[in-house]
Amino acid sequence: MSRIRHLYLVGHTHHDVGYTLSPRLVDGLHTEIVTRVLDLCDEHDGDGPDAFRWTFEVSRPVLKFVAEATPQDVARLVARVNEGRISLTGGYLNMTQLPSEAELDVAYDALSTLRDAGLTLRTEQHGDVNGIAWGTVEQMRRAGLDRLVMALNPDHGRPPLTQPSGFWWEGVSGQQVFVWLSTHYGIGEEWGIIDGDVDLAVQRIGELVADLEAREDYPYDAALVHAANDNRWPTALFLDVVRRWNQLHPDRPMRTATTDQALDALLESASGDAVPALRGEWSDWWSHGHGSTAREVAVYREARSFTRAAGSHLALTMLRGDGPVSYADVIGYRRAPVRSRPPSRVVRDLDAVDEQLLLFGEHTWGSWETYSKPFSTLSHSHWNAKAGFAYGAWDVARDLAVEGMHRLVASGTSEQLPEVDATQPPTVVVTNPTETERTEPVEVEVDGARRVRLVATVPAFGLTRLPLPEEGEVRTESERVDLTFGHYRLTVSRAGGGLVSLVDERHGRELVDTGTPHALGAVVVESVRPGSTHPMLTRSPKDFHPDNPGPDFDRTPATMSSPISVTTRSDAVTVEWESTPPGLPPARTTLTIYRDTPAIDLAVHLVKPEAFGPESIFVAFPFAFAEPQFLLETAGAVYRPEEDQLPDTSKDWYSIQQAIGVGDVTSGVLWSSYDAPLVQLGDFHTGTWARTLEPRTGHINSWLMNNLHFTNFQARQEGTRTYRYRFLPIEQPPAAAQVATFGRDAGVPLQARATRIPVPWQGTSGLSVTSDGDVLTELRPVSEDQVRVRLRETAGNSARALVETRLPGHRSTREVTVPAWGRADVVLDVRERREDAEGPAEIDTMPSSGAGDERSVTR
Repeated sequence: MSRIRHLYLVGHTHHDVGYTLSPRLVDGLHTEIVTRVLDLCDEHDGDGPDAFRWTFEVSRPVLKFVAEATPQDVARLVARVNEGRISLTGGYLNMTQLPSEAELDVAYDALSTLRDAGLTLRTEQHGDVNGIAWGTVEQMRRAGLDRLVMALNPDHGRPPLTQPSGFWWEGVSGQQVFVWLSTHYGIGEEWGIIDGDVDLAVQRIGELVADLEAREDYPYDAALVHAANDNRWPTALFLDVVRRWNQLHPDRPMRTATTDQALDALLESASGDAVPALRGEWSDWWSHGHGSTAREVAVYREARSFTRAAGSHLALTMLRGDGPVSYADVIGYRRAPVRSRPPSRVVRDLDAVDEQLLLFGEHTWGSWETYSKPFSTLSHSHWNAKAGFAYGAWDVARDLAVEGMHRLVASGTSEQLPEVDATQPPTVVVTNPTETERTEPVEVEVDGARRVRLVATVPAFGLTRLPLPEEGEVRTESERVDLTFGHYRLTVSRAGGGLVSLVDERHGRELVDTGTPHALGAVVVESVRPGSTHPMLTRSPKDFHPDNPGPDFDRTPATMSSPISVTTRSDAVTVEWESTPPGLPPARTTLTIYRDTPAIDLAVHLVKPEAFGPESIFVAFPFAFAEPQFLLETAGAVYRPEEDQLPDTSKDWYSIQQAIGVGDVTSGVLWSSYDAPLVQLGDFHTGTWARTLEPRTGHINSWLMNNLHFTNFQARQEGTRTYRYRFLPIEQPPAAAQVATFGRDAGVPLQARATRIPVPWQGTSGLSVTSDGDVLTELRPVSEDQVRVRLRETAGNSARALVETRLPGHRSTREVTVPAWGRADVVLDVRERREDAEGPAEIDTMPSSGAGDERSVTR
């Protein structure tokens, strides 16, 4: 047991982008808080225990302040940080597990702006969210941060250790950060601290001290107490708590402190042996909220795919030089771009997409009354603003991607291209935004009337053009389809509800678990068993909680409700059917297998009318592995659930990035979800609140949507959308690097467009990235004159990479070492390429006539 000798009262405001107020308003108010804090520091100055000290919980408002404030006000902030009156922290916002490693890069890389202004950062602080991606450890250490405060919310989840506690969190690379697993920040209001209710505050803090001193597992002589709550405007009322406490308890004094000062004291008071080390993913119990708004989460994920492709294509165009793009005179998504942005605008627009993605990936889904008052104007306004982050990102990212593809097609030449022949059928142009040659299915829309799938082989950072495939022969079967095509023999059965058998003919293995009551690709509806008296139904939705396991659920697969349609082409076979989930309109499932690749595509078009009350919808993938091993992709890492997980983190459900590997000792499947991040593994687990994961089967259940929430998540489930999946059987157990690559490829797919524009080149672009290890690459323009090549190592082994350009006026070779599980950047200067090239200096942005016109350029 410890003797508590010091108490540190840490003033901050919990940063919600919304909740108490619309995101449109509260985001700007947080920036105004910076000035208010500086004024309070002046009003309550000095070095005494009751001086005003403050911690900014996240970096976003400080970044905005530094960008917008006068030099004098920035100097005030720097001075207060240097004297220890204010701490800055390094987390951009309180993030969910939605953002990818690339998005988190943006957030952590932005901290250099604060350091350039003379500000110091050592710590990240995270509140409310009950988990954080394992790759955060490496991200933090790369950003110069080595301490993390996690103030977990006690609702709908468990902490990995008793709150409060400290431990060393070891990342996938072996690097560590110190974690202070704090009490929930909300005690600041609950205990009267921030409102100056000194009698209540002193009583409750005294109870905390007694609890800590009674614990055998608390090796610290200090306590950190939060003076905070949601979006609270800073006041100095909590200083009265310090004064009263010190009058009553001079033997164990309290002082205001920044987070950094409190952590320094805590670390100093405990020997290294007393602080445990834990390794693994911090899987978030609250991630079930990602299924509360399935449509918008899918839009967000598509937007980030667009922006990654756009960054690659526009970077390649900068390297190759702009050519005569075919412009349209109609602004619309089926037309070519109406103009080409200059590089500075490209960088600015990519940055704007990043900001919108991060704002959507932040943890505040709705207002405080979204669940209790779902029809209030505040609830609707708040969600309109939150969803607007996803749609705003999608709008700009898609526009950049269309422009980038057209500019890449035209790049590297100054010759006038032939006129577009509108009488000829379109061809399919496919580009590869990544560093390896890829053979994959792509889908294109043809003349706004139909969609076509085909397989393309595209060189690394290259381009190819393919003819449209024939339309194929269509037949229908009323009860059953048995067919053999490409690598597979399959059976789709009306009685079985869908795909009931899928045999990989390369080794004769049955991939579908035939002992399960639902088919592969089946829509499964989960509902609370009638007559349930579970307290989440009779008392409060907060009682969907580990302390109240359950309720019991019924899970009913959709029944097939249409004939089975089979479309056969020489290169692909598509099987389609409708099935009717209980209580829903028919869903349409499309399965496609190919001649030239073992990849399999499955899509489910779901129509979901608005409904209230607890429910879930899954798409089931019952893979037949009796003793399965899973690998899951999180931001910055691939991990084994259960083995690579912090204790008591979520094992009922997981929020993945894009990919999963599942298999046994002989073979496996790589699986990806384009649109929906939530999965349950081995079985259905909703309401189990399991402390261990012991999967008996290789089932992956894609948890599309659920309504198991309270407070700020949506109270209803609704939305119409197609949810897309791809899986690839492999002849060996999946490896971490394979899962990382499969996930990257799902997140940055080949880009395809059916078009009649001339294509002046095919093949490689002139940029190549090769390595002696497992390295993935991202391209992006970062200034008017520079393209960044970002390299990531995914297997845990240091790798040597070569970045080579072989272009007219731009030839170079750069060698770089990429550390294990780390990253390295190569920046290519394109000024010489721009000055020496014979191509245009500016682009004419005012086309004179019809869509598809070939526009010359002006100098």
